[in-house]
Amino acid sequence: MDAAFGGRPRPRGAAAPRVHADPRSKFILLLVCNVLVMGMASNRAVGLIAVLVGALIALDEPVRVLISYSAITAVFWGLTQLPLWWPSGVAVFFGVVAYWLLRFAISLSLGAWFVTTTRVSALLAALNQLHAPQFLTVPLAVLFRFVPVALDEARGVIEAMRLRGYSGSYLWRHPLDGIEKLVVPVLAASARSADDLSAAALIRGLGSGVRPTVVDRLRFRAADAVLLALSAGLVVLALQPVWGR
Repeated sequence: MDAAFGGRPRPRGAAAPRVHADPRSKFILLLVCNVLVMGMASNRAVGLIAVLVGALIALDEPVRVLISYSAITAVFWGLTQLPLWWPSGVAVFFGVVAYWLLRFAISLSLGAWFVTTTRVSALLAALNQLHAPQFLTVPLAVLFRFVPVALDEARGVIEAMRLRGYSGSYLWRHPLDGIEKLVVPVLAASARSADDLSAAALIRGLGSGVRPTVVDRLRFRAADAVLLALSAGLVVLALQPVWGR
């Protein structure tokens, strides 16, 4: 349990991230990209952000994750162009749905990259250096450890369902039963994991009135300069239509 609040929220055996940047720089990039993607940014800006997210995934995530991300974004982008090729009400409906699904996919993928490449100890060190209040740091620390654990539990339940034949055609024929067999064990396992994480947090003194000792010495690196420059460039690109009025 003691390692639960000090390690990386990455799968076991995963390689260390190549983008060694301060969590604050990564968070600024995450914030800028999410505001632009979920706002009224142009298609060109959204396309550049999609490419940027793909590059970050290629650097830090397995190849299968990059392939999945590329396939999903390509399908959604193709559906957004469907009304141009097939002018009809159905095409417009799918185009509008794909328009927002594409933006959600980009935003969630960048958020997943941030979570999987950021050590909890580094995040806490960055927040402590910013003198962030504990009502912000404690929930973030617990969340960063709970989400990967919950996902691992869900993967384990899915594998167990496959071994017992609850997959494929069974899920199509009995969707509600399949959801029940997935959700109930995941909730039970997540509750046990939450208790373990809470105990680990208490043992490590998380939430006490004393400022914790900072083990991770964060400093400004070349990767931080690149991420901040990319964030500034995306903001300038998004504001160009406004300045041109």
